[in-house]
Amino acid sequence: MSNLFDPAPPVTVPVEGAGGYPIRRIFCIGRNYEAHAAEMGSQADRAAPFFFTKTPSHVVAPGDWAYPPGTSDVHHEVELVVALGADGRVRAAGVGLDMTRRDLQSDAKQRRRPWDVAKDFEGSAILGQMVEATAEDLGVLDISLAVNGDERQSGSTRDMIHGVPALLAHLCGLYTLGAGDIVMTGTPAGVGPVSVGDRLTGRIGFLPEIEVTVVR
Repeated sequence: MSNLFDPAPPVTVPVEGAGGYPIRRIFCIGRNYEAHAAEMGSQADRAAPFFFTKTPSHVVAPGDWAYPPGTSDVHHEVELVVALGADGRVRAAGVGLDMTRRDLQSDAKQRRRPWDVAKDFEGSAILGQMVEATAEDLGVLDISLAVNGDERQSGSTRDMIHGVPALLAHLCGLYTLGAGDIVMTGTPAGVGPVSVGDRLTGRIGFLPEIEVTVVR
């Protein structure tokens, strides 16, 4: 039986010296840094991580990033991103941005509704080039984001409430993790709005930095 249309090719993120990594699923961890949870008016859950998902087709590379429709308050959230191998362990890591329509998220929270329209839209996951790594390589890395050269977010992966091994252990109890699975591990404090013309620079330890310019 033929398809009604040709399926889109898999979305991939480049891995230094190893080609492309085809993305199957994206898990995102919320409120994984105490100070960020506080600035959002929430309390971090130390018993178990809280997570949501993004659609792989909403991944874009760094570079020009189009300001999304339906919002007037988009925020940056810089995050350590890990890519898993067939055994469910960390295979590679990179810098990512979880772009958020904060006004829509605030409305969803007030109405006790899911965050989908706030967190999962075209271009909402900006993923930079990755490098091969293990979970042990990622425990103590400085993480920062600058807007137009001014540092807005700053922290360390050691400040995570749930470190990478704990996040994966929790997800393994709910899903069969494997090749193609991406985990965005949460953002430190300092998130804030972006405007057209802003230049964002995200850095995490030894990982390749990313640069994004917000355009119309």
